[in-house]
Amino acid sequence: MGTVGRHLAFPFRIGSDGRTVAPASDAEHVRDEVVQLLLTDPGERPYLTEFGGGVRRLVFEPASDALHGVTKARLTQALSRWLDHRVTVEALEVEFEGERIDVAVTFRPAGSPDSRVLRFQRQGR
Repeated sequence: MGTVGRHLAFPFRIGSDGRTVAPASDAEHVRDEVVQLLLTDPGERPYLTEFGGGVRRLVFEPASDALHGVTKARLTQALSRWLDHRVTVEALEVEFEGERIDVAVTFRPAGSPDSRVLRFQRQGR
């Protein structure tokens, strides 16, 4: 199931002609939605205070087995709640190594047979 209409590229940018905004394909738009969701901290959006996965905040938390489980649950819940109609999550991996966190999301956009992988890596300090 594709989306209807054209979508603005994220991050917002001007098109190659210098006069119009850069549009995004359906595949790029879905990827952008996943990125925005995971990198937005809950409470960051005034009128959607529950929106977000909070990945950026994780580098300030002490790595532990409990944090690993809570992180996977939080990200799974956010993806399910906000993008369940847009993507099927096939795998979600969260790894802590010292002050570094790695998050990998394997997903398939709705109506697409192709899987995509997004990786986030964040280092403290």
